[in-house]
Order: sequence, then structure tokens, then C-alpha cells
Amino acid sequence: MLEPIKAYRSDLLLFSLMAIAVPAVPYLTAGNYRTGVLILVAIFGIALATTCLNNAKLGFYITLTTVITIRFFERIYQQEAPVGVVLDLMIFSSALGTMLKKSRTTEGAINYFREPIFLMLFLQFSYYMLESLNPMAPNKTTLGIFFRISLRYLFIAILTTIALRSKKDIYFFFKFWIGLSTISAFYGCYQEWFGLPSWEMALIMTTPEKLLTTMIGGHLRVNGTMTDPAVYGLMMAITSILLIILLTASNSWINLQRKGLIVLSLILHLLALGYSGTRTGYVMIPAGLLLFLLVTIHKRNTILAAMFLIFAGGGILFGPFYGNATINRVRTAFIGTEDASLNVREINRHSVQPFIHSHPFGGGLFTIGGEGRAYNPGHPLAGFPPDSNLVRVVLECGWVMLLFLLFMYYLQLRFCLQNYFRFTDEKDKLLAIATASMVFAFIISMYAQESGGLMEMAVFMNTLAGVIVRSRYL
Repeated sequence: MLEPIKAYRSDLLLFSLMAIAVPAVPYLTAGNYRTGVLILVAIFGIALATTCLNNAKLGFYITLTTVITIRFFERIYQQEAPVGVVLDLMIFSSALGTMLKKSRTTEGAINYFREPIFLMLFLQFSYYMLESLNPMAPNKTTLGIFFRISLRYLFIAILTTIALRSKKDIYFFFKFWIGLSTISAFYGCYQEWFGLPSWEMALIMTTPEKLLTTMIGGHLRVNGTMTDPAVYGLMMAITSILLIILLTASNSWINLQRKGLIVLSLILHLLALGYSGTRTGYVMIPAGLLLFLLVTIHKRNTILAAMFLIFAGGGILFGPFYGNATINRVRTAFIGTEDASLNVREINRHSVQPFIHSHPFGGGLFTIGGEGRAYNPGHPLAGFPPDSNLVRVVLECGWVMLLFLLFMYYLQLRFCLQNYFRFTDEKDKLLAIATASMVFAFIISMYAQESGGLMEMAVFMNTLAGVIVRSRYL
């Protein structure tokens, strides 16, 4: 008698939550709109966690979708949601559900403690925990925050290897990502062409700081469905690299009709990247494609694509048009200018070199920038603007941690290239070199921006780490 109930227990639980929500929310929120939003978020969060617990693969894709879209809904409702808590709930539920399943398969199982990339991730996690003992950072309340963030990104990599168990799963992942990113790119273009909706403008005007970071040269930067223009531009650049590489595929794999759709998606991504005003993103594309060119220079399609991109890039940089704010912004990323902000960054980096040399284990977690002022006021680095992910790592955790980090990315690039030369199918080879190019572009971005600390970028790059590991077993 209980068998039918057990078979549909997740559906029954979801139905029960919805049945409770319908009468309860209007009653509890009759005089407070924001309370209603929070209650709805909590109810749907529990429902999503239940879904993730029963289906790791579905939970994986729900997590990716949430990361890319939740900021959009925050802006609509003018209510900040506990994004980190929501993600943690879904990621841990998905992983826990897999572990508790009696029928889980052992085929393609990964020994995470022997896998080099995961071993480096575990060592980094342990190193971060040891940083809590750093005497230069007296405030230990930050340990819980950092522990949760580090565990989140470690589990997203593990969840990726659980959800993607075959080449078919990996193909679907890249298709899903391109579709999701294209929707975000289209919305970014909509923001530029038709102006920001009223709820977007209301959020930007709440504080002078938000207005200053969004407005450059009298032009509003777009952020699509993501947190801010900076991470939006980086994500558009990363996906653009993937799309460009896919266009070099033979017609036997990707026919002309599908390539037409890829071209349309690429145009939207490049426009959205330009409208975001993120100069680091402009540099990421040629940097990532350089690696692709070096590995596949013997292919006709690669040479044709390189010639076209050089011609198009030259037209943008040196063409006789100067009134477009977006094109002018792109040019400043490649053509030498007396940019005061760049000069200030270089001066700042030189000023902390003695500290880096004398502190191999850094100054402690949350001790620089705004976090330093908030959690460790009075620290020598409190308020110092890192303006680079690599600078933040070396200042907070020392050059020892920097070596760990760079070695991990070296392993990712190495395994991607090994996969490229090991695979025989064109589809697998292109996705392997595309992954390597995206990782390389991300490494370049870390020098100029704090890209590793941006939620959307961190989730995607740790997902790629999981893809790289899983690909070694296929």
C-alpha cells in the first residue's frame, strides 16, 4: 500500500508545499509586500531543493539557471535574495541525493582523492582553512563565510562529474549553456536598444556608488541578467570564444543552418560584451583564440577564421568611425592611452610588493579592500584595492597559495590538450580545445580583474573543471 506513496513522494511533497503557499502567502503578507516575496522564495527554495535531492542532473541545470537569472528577478522585485544560501541548498541537496541512492551506478566512478585537479582543489580548501590561523587577521568570524563559499565551488565541480556521465551529457551541457547565455545576451542588447526598465534604473539610482560603476563617459553599461556589467562582460566573452571555435567545425558535424544560429548567437554575445563596457572581456577573446590558433593552425577553417577575425578586429580598432561610445571603449583596451586608472593600479601593485615578499602566507582572509575595512579594520591592507584576482590571492593568502592556484590551472590546460590529442571525433576535439581556450582566457582575466570572486564566473569555471575531469574518463 505504501509503494505508490514512496514512488511519488517528491511530487506529493511539492504539491503539499504549493497547497500551503496559496492560502498562506496572501494571509501573511496582507500588509507587507516584501515579506510575501521572501516567503515565496523560501517555499520555492525548499521545492527546488527537494527536486535536486531526487535528481542530481536536474538539480545541476536548475543551479546553473538560478546563477544566471536570479539577479534579474531580484531587480524586478527590488528585494535582495540570499543567493548564496539558495545555491548551497541546491548543490548540497543534489550531491546528497546521489550519495543516498542505493541504486547509484559505479560505472565511470571517479576517485576524487587521486584525481590531480580535485586533489589541488582539496589542498586549496585545506590551505584556506589553515589561513584562519593567520595572526594578522584577528577577526575569525569570516571563517564561516569563506568556508561556505569554498565548499560551494568545490561541490559544484563534484556535482558536474555526477551529472555529466557520458559524452552525450557533455554535449547537452554545452548546448544548454549556449542557450542560457544567448537569452542573457539578448536581454543585454534589449537594455541597450530600448533603455533600462524602470525597476533597473530605480536600483542603479539607489546609491551614488552603483551609478558611478554603471555609468562610463555618460553611457550606461548593461548587465543583462547578471550581477553587474563586469561579470556580464566576462561571461559574454567566455561564451563568445566557445561560439567562434564551434564555427570552425566541418559541415558534416554542424550544418550551415546550425552555423547560422551560432552566428546569430555570437553577434548577440559580441554586442552585449561591447555594451557592458568591460575592457577585460575585450582582451579575453583574442587571448583565448590565440591558444586555439596555436593548436589548430594546420586546419583550413582555423586559418580562414583567423583571417576574418584579424580583418574585423583591424576595422574596429582603426576604422574611420569615432562617434560610437562602445567602439571607443573597445579601442582603449588595445590601443595605448594615458588611462589614469591603469596607472593608479600599477602604482598600487608596486607599493605592496615589499609586503608580498615578506609575507609568504599573506595577510589573512578578508583583509583587503572593502572586506578589510568591514571585518579587519586597522589591518595594513584594509581598504587597499586589489583590482586583480591574482593580487587578492597573493595578498590574502601569500605567494604560496598563488603557486597552488596557477599549478591547478596548468593541470586543467594540460588535461584539455591531452584530451584534444587523444580524442578522434571532431566534436570531442573541438570541445576539448574550446574548454582549454576558455580556461586560458579566464587566467588572463584574473590579472586585470577580480574575475575569480564573481559568483557567475566562479560557478562556470568550476563547472568546466568538472567537465575536464569527467572527459578524462570518456
